[in-house]
Amino acid sequence: MAFGRIILSVMRRGPVCVILAGSEATRFPWPEPGGLRGCGRVPRWGTLADLGDIVDLTFNVIDVETANSDCASICQIGIVHVRDGNIVDQWQSLVNPECWFHPVNVRIHGISEEAVGQSPTLAELHDEVCARLDGSVLVSHTAFDRTACNRAMSRQGLRQLQVRWLDSTMIARRVWPGRRGGRGYGLKNMAEDLDISFRHHDALEDARAAAEIVLQACSVANEDVTGWLSRR
Repeated sequence: MAFGRIILSVMRRGPVCVILAGSEATRFPWPEPGGLRGCGRVPRWGTLADLGDIVDLTFNVIDVETANSDCASICQIGIVHVRDGNIVDQWQSLVNPECWFHPVNVRIHGISEEAVGQSPTLAELHDEVCARLDGSVLVSHTAFDRTACNRAMSRQGLRQLQVRWLDSTMIARRVWPGRRGGRGYGLKNMAEDLDISFRHHDALEDARAAAEIVLQACSVANEDVTGWLSRR
């Protein structure tokens, strides 16, 4: 059997190699809700495809955490860069949103007002973020991160990101439509069912998980980023 490329992503448990099978294809349907009980984890792939045969697998992923219910109150940014199907770079920063922190948000992500007291503001990080993302396809899992970025930059009078946005939940719905009404398309459940280990509500970890969901979806559907953009 021929093998595709090896994807290396830096995880907290060490480098993980995902070897993609070649020409032989095996279909694994998603289980019904609750179907994982007693039968082991659902297989990582649907129909296996060689990512080496998929043309455009270059994109970036962003995730943000917020200080309170105002989605413009960004307190952490995580960015993952994917080139030709490989995670090649990762970047994250705490952000001082210069506003109050709600206790519920602090319990969710563990970031407090004290933690960001000496961190740069979004205005101070703007050049770095734009340099990393402008001109690219930018993935977010749901529209929340896109809305948060747009509102935060607008509120501070900053130039908006010059990107083409792509929602990974849209991709997941097209590839795995049977999940609607079951475990859904939230990042935590999607990652768990696709055997992706990550620490939820850490912006960089969430961005990496979303990147891996997109790569798995591209393999199952034998579709590239350009193709998904055309389906928005």
